[in-house]
Amino acid sequence: MKKRTSFLILAFVALAGLYSCTKDKTSTGPVVDCTGVNAAKNTFALNIKSNIVDVYCNYSPCHDAGTASGGIDMSTYTGVVNAFKNTRGTGSAVCAITNGGCELMPKNSPALPDSLIKQMKCWQANGYPQ
Repeated sequence: MKKRTSFLILAFVALAGLYSCTKDKTSTGPVVDCTGVNAAKNTFALNIKSNIVDVYCNYSPCHDAGTASGGIDMSTYTGVVNAFKNTRGTGSAVCAITNGGCELMPKNSPALPDSLIKQMKCWQANGYPQ
C-alpha cells in the first residue's frame, strides 16, 4: 500500500511538472469585461467606424487620410487596426483614449465616454471584427 501511494504521488508530481513546462505562458493582455456589449453588432462596419472613429478620430486635422497626424491614418479598417496595434513611442489607440500614460485623445477635447472606450476595447478583445 505504501509503495502504491508513493508511486501515485510521484506520478502526480511528474505530470504536474511536465504540464507546467509545456503550458503556454504568453500573456494575452488584460481581461476586458464586455458585459452589455453586443459582439455581433460591435463590428467595424456596424459600430466602430461610424459611431466612434468617424466622430472622434477620422477628421481633419487629426487622423483622416489627408492629415494622418502622428503618421496614424484612421480612415480605413486597416488603419484603425494598425492604430490599435501600434507600439511606437505614443502607444496604442487604447492607451491614448484611456490616458494610460499616453497623450490623451481626442486632442483638445473631452475624453471619450466610458461606454465608447468599452466598445473599442471589446472590439479589440474580439479580434477586430470587420
